[in-house]
Amino acid sequence: MAIATVEDAPIKNGTRVLVRVDYNVPLTVDGKISDDKRMVDSLPTVHYLLARGAKVILCSHFGRPEGKPEPQFSLRPVYEHLKTLLPNVTVQFAETTVGETVTQQVATMPNGSVLLLENTRFQPEETANDAGFAKQLASLGEIFVNDAFGTAHRAHASTVGVANYLPGYAGMLMAREIQALSQITEHPTRPFTVIIGGKKASDKLSLARKLSDVADNVLIGGRIAQEWQDDGVQHRAKIYVAPDQGLDISAATVTAWRPIIESSRTVFWNGPLGQFDVDPKNGAGTRAIAQIVSATNAVSVVGGGDTAAAVKNFQFTHVSTGGGAALEFVEGTTLPGIACLQKKGGE
Repeated sequence: MAIATVEDAPIKNGTRVLVRVDYNVPLTVDGKISDDKRMVDSLPTVHYLLARGAKVILCSHFGRPEGKPEPQFSLRPVYEHLKTLLPNVTVQFAETTVGETVTQQVATMPNGSVLLLENTRFQPEETANDAGFAKQLASLGEIFVNDAFGTAHRAHASTVGVANYLPGYAGMLMAREIQALSQITEHPTRPFTVIIGGKKASDKLSLARKLSDVADNVLIGGRIAQEWQDDGVQHRAKIYVAPDQGLDISAATVTAWRPIIESSRTVFWNGPLGQFDVDPKNGAGTRAIAQIVSATNAVSVVGGGDTAAAVKNFQFTHVSTGGGAALEFVEGTTLPGIACLQKKGGE
């Protein structure tokens, strides 16, 4: 996939760069960030821009506010944490997303500094991809960089609309995601095994059907295994549905799946195999499979969200920052947050 990246963008001292990041990170009950992986993963792009003297304007959603300011969904805790990740950089916070005050803040930003805008979803026009709001947001920058792969499947103003008014480039995180996921969808080294878990059978059923046409094995566990029904369509892949009750896969299932995984050269995994979010004991099967996958020499790609949280102590070739986005990408869906970006070499 030939997408132009931030390294292709004409960045010079003082260039205003609007960067869409995914800072929708989990908080503890006392308002502290419990997992900053998405923030840390955005830093290579931020550092690249800062090193060239750009004015870096970050925008992100946070939670699901109802299109109006709600204190519990403010990005201020994220701003406080971001300052610790960029200790030698001037980092400012904008109390709103667009408007005269924000425009003035951007105008007076020092070169090589960062401004984090307030939650884009405080504006009802964001999720509607409203052209007027997108134009306002775009007016803050001269170049748009999308580094929020986790939201690339959403056609919102800050992910798609702004690209109608600014030249758009993929950030370094976005580029890594595209490269890793393209590798397993376009040219997987075989045997190719897909592991599917998670909660919503409706979301994963189409994935299982599509990937069973190209994968050598499809292993289905977790809560969706309870709802799986044979649709009567014959597939080339071998499909193995865990016969467990959905709380967790059993030791017998781990034993049965082990030789399949160990003989694989490519593994794609989306969705935990037990309800570890309900009770940590229900994560034993997921951790056992994670250990097997990480011990192989296979190219191993893990879909983000709950899966990444469940297997964070194990090593894989790539752990995606996007759950739903990774799922749709591997299914072959064109993600609007990627399709709107410049093509490499003007293709």
